[in-house]
Amino acid sequence: MANKKIKTTITGKPSYERWTLHQWVLEVKDLLEEEYGVELIVEVRDTGDDEPGILVDDQYVLKGLPGEEGYLIEVLKKAFEEILGLERN
Repeated sequence: MANKKIKTTITGKPSYERWTLHQWVLEVKDLLEEEYGVELIVEVRDTGDDEPGILVDDQYVLKGLPGEEGYLIEVLKKAFEEILGLERN
């Protein structure tokens, strides 16, 4: 079991874009947990924002829906590495 928990929150008003962002995070959840040895807690929060966003440990790391899932993975990896004090290769 992972010893560090990282909370990831998808924000925005209910929309197709927010749903898509949430699904993408769920699709890469296992990959990120395995790579970083963490437990990823995924939540969805309704806000008045037209664009969806992602908070990692209560800090915004992304606003809007990226053009592809690969960009989302890179954004999340960067945030995890900062939280865990790891250097990017």
